[in-house]
Amino acid sequence: MSEREFSWPSAWRTAIIVACIAAVVYFLTLIPKTVEVFIVATLIAYGVNPIVLRLSRRMPRAAAVGLVYAGLVVATVVASVIIIPDTVNQLQAFFNNSTSYFASAQQLIAGTQQWVADKFGSRVLPPQFSDIEGRAASELAAIFNAAIAGAGNFVLGIANTLIIGITAVVLSYFFLSHTDEIRASFYSLFPQRAQEKAHLFAREVAHAVGGFIFGQLVLCAFCGIATFIVLLLARSQYALLLGVLTGLLYAIPYLGIMIALICGVMLGALQSWPMAIVTVVVIFLITRVADLVLVPKVMAESVGISPMAIIFAVFAGGELFGLWGLVLAIPAAAIFKVAWRVWLHPWLTGRSQAVAQMTEPLPELTSTPAR
Repeated sequence: MSEREFSWPSAWRTAIIVACIAAVVYFLTLIPKTVEVFIVATLIAYGVNPIVLRLSRRMPRAAAVGLVYAGLVVATVVASVIIIPDTVNQLQAFFNNSTSYFASAQQLIAGTQQWVADKFGSRVLPPQFSDIEGRAASELAAIFNAAIAGAGNFVLGIANTLIIGITAVVLSYFFLSHTDEIRASFYSLFPQRAQEKAHLFAREVAHAVGGFIFGQLVLCAFCGIATFIVLLLARSQYALLLGVLTGLLYAIPYLGIMIALICGVMLGALQSWPMAIVTVVVIFLITRVADLVLVPKVMAESVGISPMAIIFAVFAGGELFGLWGLVLAIPAAAIFKVAWRVWLHPWLTGRSQAVAQMTEPLPELTSTPAR
């Protein structure tokens, strides 16, 4: 009886906590843009924190944070002055030449239809395929019209992304400059008996997510820069655009590289079919070098996640949250694994695992090529 009476306060406390969490989640769904800014700021802070920690061994932390963000400002200026304008110019050139691309595609379809008719006779195709040229032309025209109509929304999306990115960079500077205060506020949410696990959870999350984000930044930068340089030497007209696309899409597990290869075929074919083949080979080889050579080096200390868990997290995140779900699927899975290890598994099994045993190094990311 006493045990039953003793459990009621705990049950009420748990119910109140769950209700508060549900209320907070509902409130966050009402302010998606603000949540997006804070998520990007958190990712930036985690991504540059390993650099800040290394520099802090040689200088005060404030100076290290200032030096890192000075580098970010320089990189942003370079991107704003050189990379972004040239990329937009290549996109504009693509849309401006869309009519000639449409005519070339129409000629290719007409030539294919004529070759089939000359080789096998005009009756080899079913009646519904007798006007391949007309049907394909109408479909291609619809695609190009939709792409041109969506160009304005694309430009607005770029402007919105820039605003979110700049705000997130400023906010991430605040996060790194007030790390101790933020950490103390997080620890204050837990009772004294849970302080050890709270410290362990914060350490493991910073280790896993920070290492993953920093590694992804290095890998995406390598793929983008290497693709641009090689395609520029191959005289591709869309070298910069393909480099930017490859670098950005590499951050999306599994699907990103596939989309980059499709974009490579499409943009390369606009120049020539040999260039399309060269583009695909270049993107494939560079991303494989990143997967097989660089990932074991820059991700060696990240949290190990099984390939099946990565696949599930990526597709579930994409279905629930779209592009952000694809990008954040692996960090979210890493955080869930830490939470499972620190709190959920001991609570479900009823066995309180010693914190000292839980601080053992996490397994390496053996499922490297999650592409």
